[in-house]
Amino acid sequence: MSSCRSLGFAPAAGALALLLLAACGDNGTAPAPAPATTLAFRPVADGPVRTALPAVAVEIHNASGGLVNATNPVTIALGNNPGRLILHASGAANLDRIIELVDPVSLVVLPTLQNNEGSSEMFGLEYDPVANVVYGADNTPILWSLDPVTGHRTQVGALTVNYMRGLALEAGPGARLLGVTSSDATLYSIDRATAAVTTLGTLTISGDVVGWLNGLARDPTAGTVYAVATLGSNTGRGRTLTQLDANALTLTSVAVLSEDGVAGITFLPDGTLIAVTGDGATNPEELWSVDKATGAMTLIMPLGDGANGEAITAVPAQLTGTLTVAAVAGVATFSDLQISATGTGYTLTASASGLSGATSAGFAITP
Repeated sequence: MSSCRSLGFAPAAGALALLLLAACGDNGTAPAPAPATTLAFRPVADGPVRTALPAVAVEIHNASGGLVNATNPVTIALGNNPGRLILHASGAANLDRIIELVDPVSLVVLPTLQNNEGSSEMFGLEYDPVANVVYGADNTPILWSLDPVTGHRTQVGALTVNYMRGLALEAGPGARLLGVTSSDATLYSIDRATAAVTTLGTLTISGDVVGWLNGLARDPTAGTVYAVATLGSNTGRGRTLTQLDANALTLTSVAVLSEDGVAGITFLPDGTLIAVTGDGATNPEELWSVDKATGAMTLIMPLGDGANGEAITAVPAQLTGTLTVAAVAGVATFSDLQISATGTGYTLTASASGLSGATSAGFAITP
């Protein structure tokens, strides 16, 4: 047993004795190191998209906030995630279907996720943030779940309704997966586990006639569902942006879209409406932003080379690199992290077995 007296000093008295007792246990032995209790981030620097971030460091602390000489494995993940990529499915003719990710901010089409994994045309896509899958309805007709990272598909089940060209997931508990078709004005709900289809009713609009629909998306900032409708008043391939009330089975006209042939829509987290034009449009296979009040569309970028069939949905940015690192002298250093989409207000979380986790301060990923 070690002791303060074992250092060979003469017996201490008075104030010096009190200092020695404070530094030693009450039996004169050296105190054990304070145990590790929590994690703490060092400041996280901003960095460029899809490029290794400046090294991220996570410290292991004791209850007093002191650094502990520990070697615990620490795992890192995205906390707040403002970044989105557009998952784009294109093509059916000549078996040329592609699944790809598109960055609408840095205007980059990323390397194709899947090419020719099945030859059916994907009509509608919708991302489910709870299940972390993309639901897709094709022309066979089958409901698929697609991995938003790899693009691989898994069959959910056969749909009893074809040409399901718009999908949107309602907000909140018990949210329904809504669907619309390019055959008529019927609104459907789709069981995400079985692909069973339930008819909700026929959509109507005041002062006009609903022919059919081919785009559906929910605004995450307001919860409003928007639909792209072909109305009796539209001409050629012109289409109208509308708001959908799924309970009342009504559409409210917003504006005629400034581009014809809109094939699908989706929303970014900040409420930006994104549209894609399809085969046969005046400006086909292009990605656009849409003014939700006027229907005015602004070109973002051209897309892939699929012969026909365009469907889009926004999916979260991904954190890649070595996500679990053993601490050295109480510090876990992550040196190869990358984030796949731009955004402001990202945070990271850190966890380790038996320790309280931590969340970093916010940082930005730049184009």
